[in-house]
Amino acid sequence: MTNTVQQSNATESPTDQSNWPSHARRRRTEADIESGGQKKKGRGVLKGIKVAKKRFANGSSKLHIEFSKTLGGSIGENYRMFVDDVVVYMKRKAPLIGVNKWSAIDSSVKDSIVADVIAKWDLEDTYSTKGKILTIARDRYRGWQSTLHSTYKAYSTDAQRRANKPEDVTPEEWDYMINYFGIGLKFQELNRKNTENRQKQKVRHIAGSKSYSQISYEKRDEETGKEPTILQLWQITHTRNGSWSNKESQTVYDNARSQIREKEGEIGGPISSEEQNNIFQNSYRSTMESTSLKPRGRGYMAKTPSGSERLHSEIQRQNAELTLEVHDLRRQIVEQQAERQRE
Repeated sequence: MTNTVQQSNATESPTDQSNWPSHARRRRTEADIESGGQKKKGRGVLKGIKVAKKRFANGSSKLHIEFSKTLGGSIGENYRMFVDDVVVYMKRKAPLIGVNKWSAIDSSVKDSIVADVIAKWDLEDTYSTKGKILTIARDRYRGWQSTLHSTYKAYSTDAQRRANKPEDVTPEEWDYMINYFGIGLKFQELNRKNTENRQKQKVRHIAGSKSYSQISYEKRDEETGKEPTILQLWQITHTRNGSWSNKESQTVYDNARSQIREKEGEIGGPISSEEQNNIFQNSYRSTMESTSLKPRGRGYMAKTPSGSERLHSEIQRQNAELTLEVHDLRRQIVEQQAERQRE
């Protein structure tokens, strides 16, 4: 067994180790070697310990969580613990064997995940709440598969991969994933498409792991509660110490700011945050030559406006313009009447 481990450490894939999952970068101890390289047989999920301690300290009562009304994500002091809790229940319930994407998972499994989360958190059991929980679960399920694939790539042989099983999967699941990553035609095609999509993503945020919703919440005006505009949030998440993450991110900002200022100049005053976002999204698509309707600069929890919502926004915009035109006409009439009286 010792010889096998030594060979695994000596012949690791030349892939940059900084891109490996943390457990793949750690050197294994003698205890690991004696146990055959497997610390745990089940899913050794460490996430959720912090929230369990806090829940116990509160007398096992439900913890409070809120969602951003504008960006959709969890916010407040418990936001990260809430996401970690969703991940715990997702990994307990969501299968890896026999499915290759989140949409293939049975709805009863997803309902069970939602029920477990609502049972532990101070949340209303509504369609909206279910949607938010499952959006987080879906995103983290994809991230889980991506991390497992990174582990797969960190070693050059299947024997090494089996000897370095991630702690959050069973041996049976890991064996299935090794075969899936190695010879699965569906995965090969999906991986190719994902690689192409990543190459097209030229802008780069440097906000770290903190969600856009939480960043916006923390940057709100403490007196008014007003959160940053879409332009301000883009600048916050794409700059560090006054420097942009890359040229493309700055170009998106500059073009959108120019168009927003132009619009404000046309109507003679500030425009709504909703209108700013509409201009930003259109400017982004034009600048980056993107055909996707996915909202940008708002985080993955922000949903794409429906047709009725876009229509409502357009009606509001037209009404605002009409109100300004009426106001301008009234002003002109008053000025003309005053001029006649002077004559």
